[in-house]
Amino acid sequence: MRRTAAEVLGILRKSGLRIFRTGDIALLTSLDGPAMVKALSRLAAQELVVKVRRGIWASRLVGDLNPYEMVPHLTAPWPSYVSLHSILSDEGVVEEVPHVVYAVTSGRPAVYRTPLGQVHVHHLPPRFIWGYSMRSSGRGAYPVADREKAFLDLVYLALSRRSPLQFPHKRGRAWRLDREKIREYAKRFGFPPMFRYLKNIGLY
Repeated sequence: MRRTAAEVLGILRKSGLRIFRTGDIALLTSLDGPAMVKALSRLAAQELVVKVRRGIWASRLVGDLNPYEMVPHLTAPWPSYVSLHSILSDEGVVEEVPHVVYAVTSGRPAVYRTPLGQVHVHHLPPRFIWGYSMRSSGRGAYPVADREKAFLDLVYLALSRRSPLQFPHKRGRAWRLDREKIREYAKRFGFPPMFRYLKNIGLY
């Protein structure tokens, strides 16, 4: 292993970085950009790090990395959080088990195909970026919507023109959702088609 790669590996072990940008490592070393990329590429060849996409890397030194942790790094500088089918499935609200990570952002929509899995990011207007918090998992953390916000994010997008998303299908005989919170959140959306949909399914 070249000296520069060994230096970067030492920093990763010491800092505990999980998903990071090339610039994050550059701040902790005296290496210039090209040298930094070469060092990280050597570590990737040894499967010690993985290149998520240009400028973004994930450490293989941690054993509990969750693909959800990629989301804020992929959309930066725009805020984002895991939502839609991903959260509704995790919370047992819907039957579907997605094979990709679903997230929303105030930035541009995109599909990211990474070695850690696909991430489908959908756009929401900035005024709808709320109703989420940081969730810890092992030594990692990532932003996730609460189940009612994830549900309404999906309803809003399913009602939007040209959206590829469809309405959720409940698991069991009743929706596993807090009706009062659904009503409160729906008022914040202020989107008439959403009110009509919620009334049709008995949630408003």
